[in-house]
Parts: sequence; C-alpha cells; structure tokens
Amino acid sequence: MSSEVFQEILVSSNYETVFCTEEEKEQYMGLLSSKRVIPRGMSVVLVNRKLAKPHTREEIMNASPDELRQMVK
Repeated sequence: MSSEVFQEILVSSNYETVFCTEEEKEQYMGLLSSKRVIPRGMSVVLVNRKLAKPHTREEIMNASPDELRQMVK
C-alpha cells in the first residue's frame, strides 16, 4: 500500500463508506448510477471531512466507523 497521507476524506453520514480521493468517489458514484435500485447499505451522500491529523490510506481504510469518527476534526 502507498504511504501517501491524507488530511481529508469523503465519508457517508454513518461512516460506513469512506474514500480518500475524489476519483474513488466518482468511480463509486458511477457504480451506483448503473444500478436500477441502490443496494441496501450503500450511501449516495458523501461529505468531505477534515482529519484531525494526517493518516495513511491503510489507516483510513482499515478503521472502523467509530475510529473514523475519532479521526475527524
């Protein structure tokens, strides 16, 4: 995995869905738009959240929703 660090993430309101880049978000939104019905548990609304301190992609993607809540400002 890359050691690139991020200071902002794109996350759903329940912190179940998280992305590090706008490109990842656009790929996800493209997947959702190809569905006739949005699958249960998949969120359409993603918001930018600043992190309290920089984190690597690995730390962000492996974090639980509760850990993500603690990472944001």
